[in-house]
Amino acid sequence: MTVAGRWPQWSGYAAGAWSLAAAALALYWAAGGETGYPLRDVAGGRASAWLIAACLLVGAIMAVSSTRRVGRQMPRWWPLSGLWAACALAGAGTFGFVMNALQLAFTGTVDDWPTFGVEILAATGAALLGGAAVAYQRSTAGACARCGTAHAGTGMAKVPAPPAPAPRAVRRAAYAGALAFAPYVAMKTTWALGGTFAGITSEETIAEFERNGASGLILTLEKYGLDFTTLSALLGVFLLLGLTHSWGQVFPRWAPPLAGRRVPRWLPLVPAWLGALTLGPYGVVAALAYLLPSAVGLTDLPDDGVMQGWSGWTVAACGIGAFGVYGVALGVAAWSYQRRTRPRCAAVASETDGGLAVSR
Repeated sequence: MTVAGRWPQWSGYAAGAWSLAAAALALYWAAGGETGYPLRDVAGGRASAWLIAACLLVGAIMAVSSTRRVGRQMPRWWPLSGLWAACALAGAGTFGFVMNALQLAFTGTVDDWPTFGVEILAATGAALLGGAAVAYQRSTAGACARCGTAHAGTGMAKVPAPPAPAPRAVRRAAYAGALAFAPYVAMKTTWALGGTFAGITSEETIAEFERNGASGLILTLEKYGLDFTTLSALLGVFLLLGLTHSWGQVFPRWAPPLAGRRVPRWLPLVPAWLGALTLGPYGVVAALAYLLPSAVGLTDLPDDGVMQGWSGWTVAACGIGAFGVYGVALGVAAWSYQRRTRPRCAAVASETDGGLAVSR
């Protein structure tokens, strides 16, 4: 069995080591350090760093305990609460990762490398803590830690799940997430083609790109009517549809020379979960904290560069609305895909039986 196949055995220790390192980083922030701290400019950021460190230390203790006998002697909800709380905290730390990754892909750099490094660190920690929590949850429930089903613990091999589309409700959520990008794509494409949207001209948007230090590649794409965020949105829609259709599990005929081969589960799930954790919370929180209050007159309308008044509000709504709906739909689709494609363990039959008997 490979090291990856033994993940239930080592994920708790790896999650504990990660949590200790991340807690040390949080203590550095609490002591006044600023490098890479995403909350350094937020009121109460220093106090938050102490809480982050405490949560991560609890997560470290529970992660290691989950792999030891002491974890079985505790009330089951203790390790699970500590692990999932630390996992959620690490997930929140990935906020902004997708946008920075897209900026890196199109420009070759990001605005803040230390912060981007922290986002990568947070994504790694969320995966390790989530894996440790799942392994503990399954083992204490009497199920196989690798596949989640109950079967004998010897002579096991992995069998991939048969390709199957997502349930109808999940597919409808995916279509809603894809359609949410329509106003955003229309807005960006209009500007890229030299038009005017919400009273803002193409020249104004290109000037804004230049003021923000956009690379020559981005400006060249804009010149030829190709907005890089529109291209990213189309890739996001492709990912969303792949998560809900069978061709997202087996490469289709239109993808030679891979046609007929299984799609590695991590290939769609890694960007899907990163996108869901980043775009979903951003869109939902921004809609409730920014769009709604300004729409009903509780706060001022935008007043920053080309983002002025109702024109700026409309532009912000196109982006925030798309990210919010798409991010939630992506999370739903990723969860469904992860469950549908989860490999099952198969008991290796005796030589007289021959073949494999799939455990159910």
